Amino acid sequence: MRSKGTLITGAIIAAVLAGIVLAQSYDPGTELTLIERVYKARDEYKTALTELRNFYLRTGDAANGDRAKNELKALSSIEQYEYAAGTVGASVEGPAKVLRSIAEADDYYTDAEIFAGSNRKAQRDIALRRFEKILTTWPDSDKAAPASYMMGDIYSGLYYRDYDLAAKYYRKAYELDPATSLPALLKAGDMLYKLERYKDAVEVYKLAAKGSRDPRTRDKAQGMLDKLAKKGY
Repeated sequence: MRSKGTLITGAIIAAVLAGIVLAQSYDPGTELTLIERVYKARDEYKTALTELRNFYLRTGDAANGDRAKNELKALSSIEQYEYAAGTVGASVEGPAKVLRSIAEADDYYTDAEIFAGSNRKAQRDIALRRFEKILTTWPDSDKAAPASYMMGDIYSGLYYRDYDLAAKYYRKAYELDPATSLPALLKAGDMLYKLERYKDAVEVYKLAAKGSRDPRTRDKAQGMLDKLAKKGY
């Protein structure tokens, strides 16, 4: 029979060996890649469902529209976790905010998206009012950041060309949800660049290069920083 000391020593050696195996198998680069894939898949699934529901609403298919809406609600009720906090999807200005699905905000957002897709200015004006309603009434909704981002798109586009206001709403989208996968900071920097406010653009691009979730967004922001550096900024 083995002595108690022998058993304890064996247990310690086994634990050390297990630790070595785990340390060797852990790859932070692989972890980061997998986490980004999870976040991207979540966002793409939700976006596809929203677009599908909007399609059914436009074509008058109420039954399938309701099915897509119910699936969206079910998706929003699933608890989703932030992995590797402080490295992926984390704000460079603070911790990620806890956002929630709010039925009224979801409905406003769906309607606003439809109006925003119109080429008529009157329809886009309606979209802006509905998006603004989400920001003022439900700032803790998971639709607040996308609403602010959409307002940035509208103000930067046809009929408005108000790059200053667009930059503010893009930046606000990031502030509302620092973990957003939307290239909000990059777009804010682009607006400031158009306005030739290069010093301000540099500061925003730095945030985008450091805090954006999508690696492509980070690369584009760094590219703009390199471009501005050649201009002396």
